[in-house]
Amino acid sequence: MRLLKPGWVHHDDKPIFSVDIHQDCTKFATGGQGNDSGRVVIWNLKPVLSEKDENDASVPKMLCQMDQHLACVNCVRWSQNGLLLASGSDDKLIMIWRKSQGSSGVFGTGGMQKNHESWKCCHTLRGHAGDVLDLAWSPNDIYLASCSIDNTVIIWDARSFPMMVTVLRGHTGLVKGVTWDPVGRYLASQSDDRSVKIWSTVDWTCSNTVTEPFEECGGTTHILRLSWSPDGQYLVSAHAMNGGGPTAQIIEREGWKCDKDFVGHRKAVTCVRFHNSILKRAASAASGSDAGGSGKPTQYCCLAVGSRDRSLSVWLTALQRPMIVIHELFNDSILDLSWGPKERLLMACSGDGSIACLQFADDELGTSLSEDDKNGIFQRLYGKSIGNGLGIPESGFNILVENPELAGQALAGKAGGTSKIAPPMLMPELEGSVPFARPSLDRLSSASQAPIQQKPISKQTETRTKDGKRRITPMFIPLNEQDDFYQTTTSAAVASSSILTSSSVSATASKSSEDVATSAPVSDDAKLSKNVDYRFDPRLKMVAPGLRRQPIPFDIAELEGFPRALDLNQNVPPAAKDGEQASSLAPKLNITPTSKCEFVKQTFQHRIHVSNGHLKTSQGMLAKVTAGSIDPIGILWEFYVGSPVVNVNLCKKYCMLCSLDGSMRLLSIQTGSPVFPAISLSSSAIHCAFSPDNELVGVLTECGILRIWNIVKRNVHMAASCQELLDKHGTAVNFMITDQGMPLIGFPNCNSYSYSVNLQSWLVLATRDPIMYTGIRGTLPRQMDGVNQKFPLLSMQANSQNYYSLRSSQETNTESWQQPAKFIFIENQIKLCEALESLDEFKHWHMMMVFQLAAYGSEHRLRLFLDDLLNNPEPGIPQFVPKTELMQCVLDTLKPHVQWQRLYAEYVEVFKFCRSQRNEDIFATPAQPAHTPAPAAAAATETATPQSPPTTAGSSDPSDKHSMDIAAASACIEQLFTNPSFRTEIAESMSSESSNTAAASTSASTKAAASTSSSTKSAATPVTGTSETEKS
Repeated sequence: MRLLKPGWVHHDDKPIFSVDIHQDCTKFATGGQGNDSGRVVIWNLKPVLSEKDENDASVPKMLCQMDQHLACVNCVRWSQNGLLLASGSDDKLIMIWRKSQGSSGVFGTGGMQKNHESWKCCHTLRGHAGDVLDLAWSPNDIYLASCSIDNTVIIWDARSFPMMVTVLRGHTGLVKGVTWDPVGRYLASQSDDRSVKIWSTVDWTCSNTVTEPFEECGGTTHILRLSWSPDGQYLVSAHAMNGGGPTAQIIEREGWKCDKDFVGHRKAVTCVRFHNSILKRAASAASGSDAGGSGKPTQYCCLAVGSRDRSLSVWLTALQRPMIVIHELFNDSILDLSWGPKERLLMACSGDGSIACLQFADDELGTSLSEDDKNGIFQRLYGKSIGNGLGIPESGFNILVENPELAGQALAGKAGGTSKIAPPMLMPELEGSVPFARPSLDRLSSASQAPIQQKPISKQTETRTKDGKRRITPMFIPLNEQDDFYQTTTSAAVASSSILTSSSVSATASKSSEDVATSAPVSDDAKLSKNVDYRFDPRLKMVAPGLRRQPIPFDIAELEGFPRALDLNQNVPPAAKDGEQASSLAPKLNITPTSKCEFVKQTFQHRIHVSNGHLKTSQGMLAKVTAGSIDPIGILWEFYVGSPVVNVNLCKKYCMLCSLDGSMRLLSIQTGSPVFPAISLSSSAIHCAFSPDNELVGVLTECGILRIWNIVKRNVHMAASCQELLDKHGTAVNFMITDQGMPLIGFPNCNSYSYSVNLQSWLVLATRDPIMYTGIRGTLPRQMDGVNQKFPLLSMQANSQNYYSLRSSQETNTESWQQPAKFIFIENQIKLCEALESLDEFKHWHMMMVFQLAAYGSEHRLRLFLDDLLNNPEPGIPQFVPKTELMQCVLDTLKPHVQWQRLYAEYVEVFKFCRSQRNEDIFATPAQPAHTPAPAAAAATETATPQSPPTTAGSSDPSDKHSMDIAAASACIEQLFTNPSFRTEIAESMSSESSNTAAASTSASTKAAASTSSSTKSAATPVTGTSETEKS
């Protein structure tokens, strides 16, 4: 073993709080305090191990220095693939660093000091409310865990930084250490509250809390870095006590027992770190003569322990004593440890600002197990080998798939390389529908793939403080095309933005809309300027005044020649055309009884032109309304109104005119003839809307009167007042009517309401309260361009500010109440859809609820939700969606979540059983009618009672009616059920009953023939009897 203490590794005599060796053992990182900020330094490991390289001036010692943290750096950790470096600091931030091409200058030196490697911060994670003390990458770099003095542990999604997965709360003290189970099923954290918590990665709940070894602990340490053994069998914690002495506590995986520990240090243990690999050596070398010459190698793990007594100890699990103990290694506490497996290195850092490196020989530590041997151990211990997705609950790869139906699905997901289960789609694509055309975006999508070459800026502002320190303020932070990782995440957005600017300039310069639609994107330098300064982003360039977009004057007289049908109608979904109507809101014009003004409203098929003050008479002004068709262009009718028209709306069948005096007229859009007589309310209508099926029309007046009429039935559907809403929220900006006659009203403050006749109250659809805000952000999809009137609840919520805030940056300060808030929001959505009778949304929110419960909920709550769907509906409560249909949708949503495979299989069987029981109850054989004898007594009745003569073909026979009922029931059962045994049983009962009826009919025909004197009638009777039998 060699002990090395390179003096050139320092932070300007400031403490070094963390050290971590890169996986390839070519470099290592340190984190700690800088001169006036936090500091992260990446050092070259070769000069540490080789004296020749240390003395060679051409071999750099410091590779990169990053001073971007505002306060002391407490932890640095390399990702397991070695591509990323994470650093946590007292500034509450976590920075993710990635290497880029080329060299860079040390931040704050004005370019005087150069870095031999360029490492850029590609992500900044904000979420903690206090100092970040420890970091840990999960197996396969899927997650990053961080802990802080805010008593929380945050799990970050390393595949999509800066997204959070969850926030683990439960500690009542500062959390100072965190580590992952190498199997991936648990995460352990240690806190100043004298406890170690074991968190399950399946549902992120606390599965166990260990407190016994820490009850006697007094005082505290700066950090509590715990570690998990590479085989997953043992968890070793810091700062435990046993008999009044400090120990490193061993917590066994099986039962979380705490009956072993590492003793010997005189002061509190601050950090422990297991060697990354499982080691082995010959049995004789490990245990001497006790091996008995068996020849089998001994497998064990290696652990390093650092303490406040400034000493370092190294332990092997195969030995009962430490392999080595080094006293007085530093002048201050040991704060962090790191192993370099390839070079058999152990590195430690201290608060005195120095590091120490121990290099072991092959025969001292042993040799590492191969990956195949390690996989064999995991297969034997846990039934799984280490592979992609191990320990990730969403993927299901760490779960044994027991259901053959789910096995193929799990393998397909594994082969496809994707493990994330997508939430249920809110809006399934309508059959035959075509999305709205967006030519400008379509042109940009292909062009945005090309990278934009930009050069970094060199201009900056330099100032000096009173103490002589320089402060550099860059004028612009350029896009970095040299960093491959950063380029892939930003180039598409930058390209789209810059091309969009270019397209806008091109569109402005062109003279016709057709030129805009067919113009191809060209380079920015050709559009903006021939001499572009590439030091700046083209998006910041000023557009010349002559190229700026100018407003286009609008003349109503040009409406006749405007080609609307060609451009607007061809790419519109059929569903949108059928239920399409104009805006419900009145035009923003100051309309008075004597004013003259004009406005136009139109749909894809018709256009209404209103001319107030068109003609002056002795009794007052006349308003003229002209209706025209767009394809083909022509005038349909003209209509005069004695009061100025303040609002108008039209649909496929009707047109509604609302006047200033409160009168309303419903006209046929084709003929202009009145459908209703003129209706008068106390004030004029500010909103007028039709239902999507054009069977209902409603208005909302200035004084808050709400009326909805049924056009087909010629009666009022709803009469209510919303004056209290108008007084509280102001003028309504949105007004809709569903096919079921439910009004939907939206206000400028993002509040939306609907009225329930049964409850005689207003239903809250959208507000800015935290529950609604969190629910909309967490459950509604980001793309809402295709929303239509088929989803009334969503259409109102999508218009609220809550939804538009989704497009802003993601909220990283996740709280523990937010996931329960999503459950509350979805439950309320289900009840709202039930009140609105919105079938598609009702199904969707049931599927979304089970998706959220499967991903983040508990088994108890998931069972309660499924049991409610299995129960029979309560009497007196209408069910517009059968529970069996909902249950089938819910089970289909639960099926991809492999961690709930047993629950899924259980409820599938229960669902089949309940459905068969309901079928038997509904389609049980009815009691025999009073005029029809029971099948068992049919023969006795025939012999004891004289039968009436058979009827002719045109008469009504009860037996014929009974046979027809049986045939109808048989057809219904054949269509509804697919149970073969049940269908066979019903068929046999029907056939036996039909044979009894035929026998009775034949007997009656024979007796009638014997009593008849006419031979003609006697000969005809058997024919009639045979006809009746065949009919039966």
